[in-house]
Amino acid sequence: MCKDAKILLVISALFTFAMGLSNVFVNIYFWRETGNFIVIVLYNLTHYITTPIAFVFGGILAKRKNSMWSLRIGLMLYAIFYVLVLILGSKGSLYIYMLGLLYGLASGFYWLAYNTLSFDYTCINNRDTFNGYNGCCGGITAAIAPITAAYIISRFTSLRGYTIVFTITLVVFVLLMITSYMIKCKNYGSKVDIKMVFSKINDQWSIILKATVLWGFRDVIIVFVINILIIQTTGSELSLGKLTLLSSLISSGSFVLVQRVIKPQKRKLSTYLGTVGIFIAVWGIAYKMAFSTLVIYIIMDALFLPFFTIQLSSSTFNVIDKTNEENMRIEYMISKDLALNGGRIVSSLILLLLLSIFKSLSVIKIYLLFIAAVPLFSAYYLRKVLE
Repeated sequence: MCKDAKILLVISALFTFAMGLSNVFVNIYFWRETGNFIVIVLYNLTHYITTPIAFVFGGILAKRKNSMWSLRIGLMLYAIFYVLVLILGSKGSLYIYMLGLLYGLASGFYWLAYNTLSFDYTCINNRDTFNGYNGCCGGITAAIAPITAAYIISRFTSLRGYTIVFTITLVVFVLLMITSYMIKCKNYGSKVDIKMVFSKINDQWSIILKATVLWGFRDVIIVFVINILIIQTTGSELSLGKLTLLSSLISSGSFVLVQRVIKPQKRKLSTYLGTVGIFIAVWGIAYKMAFSTLVIYIIMDALFLPFFTIQLSSSTFNVIDKTNEENMRIEYMISKDLALNGGRIVSSLILLLLLSIFKSLSVIKIYLLFIAAVPLFSAYYLRKVLE
């Protein structure tokens, strides 16, 4: 890997550390303030809607200048998000949708740049290695951060612990912005082809989009749902931190395992192993919501998830490589993110509908089974690219 790819891994690790410190607990913070699950879903829905919008604007900026502009704007918006959370304090829940919008904009600008740079600094021969190291480094930092944040939060009464954690996160984002200046990126001076973003590019890319939409149904949505269920079951942020630590350590090992064991001819098997594993993991929670079943879910999900996500990520970039349209890679990234967040939005709307109709959190068990099953269909489509 080139020097810039290694620096990008450092940025990714620091970013994961910052997210591990605070993002795990932002939903919990707002849930403790409001006590309303529907409000939390709406908060997440807000940033799922605004993220693809920011992706488009980030893409326009990246093509006129370069991807580093979009990356730094994303990091700056994340920093502003945590500044506002600190300033608003206990009044933050009153501005929850505004904060969701800001978070979505930050996500869009950051991930457009990160995905584009990941493509630029890797190739078909080393992409699995890059994703494997990225997953491993991210897993280690994701292991350290939540347990550290949980310990700080548990040491203080009221919401003071959250204030300290959000402050540390803000400092990390400042360090990230400084680190970003170590990466060199050339200017492009071109325009985004919006028509291409919304058109059928080729058959293989259409398959990637279908797999991505279906993956979006589960993706990050299951994380905030499970985190709140852990708090409801244990009543302790420290317990959430410990389970997140366990998940991250297992996930790090799994990423390394996939990188070393899964060769190109076994990628199809890897996708099925991953999606079947994460589907089975949810059944214990659906049967009985208890600390023991949550632990089983955490272990199985962390173990099997990398078997699928590495293949989806690498296949996406490999399809772009095969088209020989590297100069249109930003259009591909925007197209992919529209698909991903489209799945997230539809999934969130389904959850909102279920909660509104049945007025009981028990319906979440059915919802978890549903979103855990959908990636099986994602793997079905993805196998066509891996053949």
